[in-house]
Amino acid sequence: MINHLLKKYPTTNIVSVGFSLGGNLISKYLGEASRPKNIIGGVSICQGYNAVVATQWLLKWQNFHRFYLYVLTENVKSIILKHRHVLLADDIKQRYQLNERDISAAATLPELDEAYTRRVHNFKTLKDLYSWSSSLNYLANIKRPMVFVNARDDPLVPDTLLNPIREFTNSHNQSLYIELANGGHLGFYEGGLIYPNPVTWLDRALVSLIGGIVMSHNDLLVAKGSLTTTVI
Repeated sequence: MINHLLKKYPTTNIVSVGFSLGGNLISKYLGEASRPKNIIGGVSICQGYNAVVATQWLLKWQNFHRFYLYVLTENVKSIILKHRHVLLADDIKQRYQLNERDISAAATLPELDEAYTRRVHNFKTLKDLYSWSSSLNYLANIKRPMVFVNARDDPLVPDTLLNPIREFTNSHNQSLYIELANGGHLGFYEGGLIYPNPVTWLDRALVSLIGGIVMSHNDLLVAKGSLTTTVI
């Protein structure tokens, strides 16, 4: 997708924004390898950073963790089964030793990943897959300004998962960590309980954060003499 955007708009700048699992995805993407210079920064909202620990947390029954995991599992499963003519073609099932019955019967994400994802990506164990998927292992390689936002009352991301990002941002001056006491998982509502404001704190914060990343990027270009400004 990024390559398509840059091919269509080669001179544009991109700030990557990811919510929940998407936050993990963009952090991992920016930390994996050298990325196009057009990507000038990123914002991650409510990710868990460590898939190994997060998955074990979601397997617990309290606070609807298991229900959320069930919904997530069913959504992923429906995508696989919807495209079974490609993803579960006979040659694919034979190559990766896939059992369609096990995939259909999977009730949790680890069960689905064991039956499908681990095999098609050639990982020996689920732990190997989840470790590879965790943005925590790629943060140190990110070369762009990054903002990470989490809430302490997030029912899906326990406090123990936030310790690594607290430590990381304390020692990396291109990264900012914002932790709020309240906000839940991607909530951050303001106003009344029954009739909250249609524009959330997160909506307003994202506008400011992205604007700040763009301004910082432009200031850096001005300092290098790559961008000129005109005062009117």
